Amino acid sequence: MCAVYTERAKLLDTDGWKQFRRLAKRPKVLDRQLNQAKLNSYQSSPLFKFGYQVPRNHKEGLTLDEKNGNPKYRDAEKLEMSQHAEYSTFKSFGKGSPGPDGYKKIRVHFVYDVKHNDRHKARLVTGGHLTDVPIDSVYSGVVSLRNLRTCVFLAEVNNLQVHAADVGNAHLEVETKEKVYIIGGPGFGELEGHTLLIIRKALNGLRSSGLRWHERFGNTLRDMGFVPSKADTDI
Repeated sequence: MCAVYTERAKLLDTDGWKQFRRLAKRPKVLDRQLNQAKLNSYQSSPLFKFGYQVPRNHKEGLTLDEKNGNPKYRDAEKLEMSQHAEYSTFKSFGKGSPGPDGYKKIRVHFVYDVKHNDRHKARLVTGGHLTDVPIDSVYSGVVSLRNLRTCVFLAEVNNLQVHAADVGNAHLEVETKEKVYIIGGPGFGELEGHTLLIIRKALNGLRSSGLRWHERFGNTLRDMGFVPSKADTDI
């Protein structure tokens, strides 16, 4: 970073700054080292949001709860796991069970966040990169700003009302076709330990979860009488 500053400020020939001349003359190496420094800083520096420190893992979350004198991150994990229990996300085979045939073992972890209204949130995410790359396409379209403008325009010219809504735990509404399992880890409550759990629902992080939700949502809208636009099937 000092070498970048030295070059931009035209200080390479100035005493005290000449030491960065060797780096500044190799722009590709400099860019690579700068990106690596930023990555290391991101991975090690504390992350804050709305005045709260956001943990990077379960252990750090417990430490922050103890430091702050409240159970906010622990409660967020419990709420997340209770929702998974409600949706029957996992099928438990108990402790010490061998991995089922045809299934691949992957990892899961919690991703934490703090909302603008002071709500602490924990989301269970899978390591989808550990699964095999599907032969079939898993592309899932998303609604773009252009799509939104089209819908608002059509509502305006036809004197229609516009309503917006959010689907909570959207991916838990859909079953996955990927054959994967995990071992219950920290934050899993009664399932923590060596409990073998088959993932039944399209958890965030799995390669095909976006497509599975896209299919489910599209089928639901068609059952309600909606039809996709010929101009853009995501409308």
